[in-house]
Amino acid sequence: MPGEQDLYPEQKESFHWWFLPSWIALDSPAVALTLVWTISRNTEATLSFRPVAAMCLVVWSIYLLDRLIDVARCRDWQQATGRVRFGRRFRPLFVACFGLGVSGIVALLMIGLPADVIKRGACVALGLTLHFVVFVVPVFFRDKLFGKEFSVGLFFGLAFYACLGYSAGMLPLLIAIALLIDFNCLVIAAKDTENDRANDPGGASRWWRTLNRDLLWGGAGMTIAFGWAAITASETAFYLSIATGFLCLTALHRFARKLSGDAVRALADFALFTPIFWNAMSIGYQASR
Repeated sequence: MPGEQDLYPEQKESFHWWFLPSWIALDSPAVALTLVWTISRNTEATLSFRPVAAMCLVVWSIYLLDRLIDVARCRDWQQATGRVRFGRRFRPLFVACFGLGVSGIVALLMIGLPADVIKRGACVALGLTLHFVVFVVPVFFRDKLFGKEFSVGLFFGLAFYACLGYSAGMLPLLIAIALLIDFNCLVIAAKDTENDRANDPGGASRWWRTLNRDLLWGGAGMTIAFGWAAITASETAFYLSIATGFLCLTALHRFARKLSGDAVRALADFALFTPIFWNAMSIGYQASR
């Protein structure tokens, strides 16, 4: 029909195989697994297979649902990101994966999860529901509210709390991870300005006018602060991971104009895997002593 936008517009950016984890939302549970592992290594918390598996499935299902909502609510496909266009083209795959994730969660509940994990998870689920009706699919307001980038870090921290419980010394680590994930979301938002202008009125680039400048000095400050924490605190590998993550994200933001939006999103998520390197170094060092 005249004036109707192409359902599948030509890709504006080159595809690379390493976009796929981000495009099918597998990066989110992988990041969650990495971060919950590094928390357990630096606290008295103990990893248990079923709670960790349930957490990863919940995180994956949430991101798949969020992608399906983005596809359904997209207003301008010419400005849509590659991952959203991919989500529309392969929507049956996303629906099937979402069904698989939910089925896995139900199966784990039927097999049995610790009662305290279920109680903590239920409390987090209530807060997450509020997050969705305020920041994702606004029910009480005409448009999404500002600030969704900050709530993502909060709910990742709460997911780790639901999975592991609380042990001595965990709070500073959860706060550090929440800040790193928030910064990750802001770096992505800064690159997605054009898409947010058309499709996401609640995006940070719409209300934070000095976002690009502030991310540079903010990231540098966080890198220095957590680098200092690595020197002064006992959780050296953990804080080196956080400092390295902030350094990588700040450098990515500095050179983001040379990269596509999908490349920035994928690389921003890869920056959250820094705990693997530093904790592996720590394990190797301890083994050699």
